[in-house]
Amino acid sequence: MKPEEYHSKDYLPRGYYPWPDLISPHAEQMGKDMEGWIDNDYTFLTEKQREKYKKMRLHMCTARMWPDLTYEQSIPCNRFMLQYVALDDQVEHSSPKEMEKMRNRCTAILRGEQPKPEENALYQHIALIRDEFRALMPAIWVERFIHYFYQSFRYGIELEYPYKKAERPPSLHLFKTIREYSVLMRPYLIFGEIESGLVLPEHIFEHIVFQKMISHMTLTVAWQNDIHSLPKEMAKGTEVFNLVFVLQQQYNLSLAEACSETFRIHNEEMAGFMTLHSEYREFGEYQEHVDKFVYYAGVGLQGVNTFYLETERYLHGGAGFAWPEKIVNEKDLL
Repeated sequence: MKPEEYHSKDYLPRGYYPWPDLISPHAEQMGKDMEGWIDNDYTFLTEKQREKYKKMRLHMCTARMWPDLTYEQSIPCNRFMLQYVALDDQVEHSSPKEMEKMRNRCTAILRGEQPKPEENALYQHIALIRDEFRALMPAIWVERFIHYFYQSFRYGIELEYPYKKAERPPSLHLFKTIREYSVLMRPYLIFGEIESGLVLPEHIFEHIVFQKMISHMTLTVAWQNDIHSLPKEMAKGTEVFNLVFVLQQQYNLSLAEACSETFRIHNEEMAGFMTLHSEYREFGEYQEHVDKFVYYAGVGLQGVNTFYLETERYLHGGAGFAWPEKIVNEKDLL
């Protein structure tokens, strides 16, 4: 298979997953909101980058993943969609110390510090996200969100750095460990609790079976993302954090063979998640909460798959991606 012959829909077509494919009735307004943020607040990005982000239509990812949110509930979720995607994209050239500084500053703001007037939209909007979530959700949920934001940044974005710098992937086993966090899904995964209105108590959320389900869910999204983002990443030529590339290197596979194995691993991961949910029904009075969590996670999985098939973000050749520019990362991000 030649790179230009690859199409992610051949593996994950629309409607692939066993959950409904839905969309928020507020999608149009969410799009207007996000375009306004990009134009008026994300001015540290170049004009070219801002246009790329608008064409990605990231609000449709929010609208498809969490279709049952009220408009008020959708605002911080939509705001975070743009903030975390832009942050992850634009730290590509940042040093470990710069990443650590960004992670600590964002976390401090989420915990209550106020951004300085000269700090850019990544910091201004994380403060708005904090205030909007505090107004909507109980303290236990807000703390859960902050923890997952910190965890995915610290053990996802930052742990990728040495391998990207060396242009050398880790072993498959280590890659799977890091990719669970670098896909950045964990803070998004709990948005389903906003939709359902059922916030899991800590003793249920930390239950080993529930945490294993979260691990399976997160890795399913990771392998889904690797399948859909492959056209963009093949264009870069130096990307190493994609399961297809790791399999090719470790087992000397062709592109077609590695894609087939990635698809098999994806399906195995999803089966693990679904099997645990169907077999373990011992959450007592909180079983309904767990079932709702799983349902909304499934709707999100279906929704993000549809988004990937529609967005320009992962076009062949990387034409739709807002590639980082060093001047942005070195001068404006911090």
